[in-house]
Amino acid sequence: MRSITLLLTLFLFSFGSYAQQLHFTSQYLQHNSMYNPGAAGLANKDMIGVSYRSMWSSFPGNPRTFMIYGDGNLKSMASGIGAYAYRDETGPTSRTGLQLAFSKHIISKDEKNKLGLGIELRGLQFAVDKSKLSGSLGNDPVLGGSSNKFGFDAGAGIYFTNGKLSVGAAVSQLIQSKLELANVPNSKEGGKLYRHYNFNANYKIQAGDNVYLIPNAMVRVIEHSPSEYELGMLANYQEKVWWGLTYRIEQFWSLQAGFKLLQRVGLTYSYDYYEAPINVFTAGSGAHEIGLRFDLKK
Repeated sequence: MRSITLLLTLFLFSFGSYAQQLHFTSQYLQHNSMYNPGAAGLANKDMIGVSYRSMWSSFPGNPRTFMIYGDGNLKSMASGIGAYAYRDETGPTSRTGLQLAFSKHIISKDEKNKLGLGIELRGLQFAVDKSKLSGSLGNDPVLGGSSNKFGFDAGAGIYFTNGKLSVGAAVSQLIQSKLELANVPNSKEGGKLYRHYNFNANYKIQAGDNVYLIPNAMVRVIEHSPSEYELGMLANYQEKVWWGLTYRIEQFWSLQAGFKLLQRVGLTYSYDYYEAPINVFTAGSGAHEIGLRFDLKK
């Protein structure tokens, strides 16, 4: 167990200090503006919500993420806004941040075709609890550095939808702000926020009376990290009940289901089952995610 904990600690430190990968959600179809600021307000469904995700519960220092978010349409300005506040904890590291998005909408006369051009601003505090590292890293330079750093960054995106087809492309952490906790002698690379490129698409197919199938895909290209590819299918009945299956290639399968409560409240639960070798070390435990969304419009 001690060796596993040490390996995890080293992995978490390198993950936080080098790649600076942003957290993600398996329920990404409900979080378009989180991945692409151009999508903010474009669905014309004003809402607020909360989300909690816990991964690998049997693993020491398992990742946990809590989010509160909102999305709104500013019809008089032909634009939209989105906001995310989050707390992401992984072992001895944590990230607390705020993400604000603004999208300018270009809408066709019949209001079927909509294009969003968006920008985002991010504020992030990255912290390390050194008391959880001292027994594993010896005299590593991080122990003599700062316990936390704060940085700002920005992003941009473009998103199109006609009610059936939706496609988007965006880049986050465009500025790549520095976020170094310690000066490492002879280091060729310093700590910074690396760029994330997000590409997504989905298509709404009517499969019966008030039944829709939504095939979807997302690609995330991350500097100094492996690219991620997700393919999924979501079934939706009258916007009251939905269920879906998603596969992140060579990583995990995700099952999700949700239903509407009291006409304006949506509850969604998803479970991710990871493939080998991760499931060997986590005793088969995957990731649990639950989201609660409140629609502000009928």
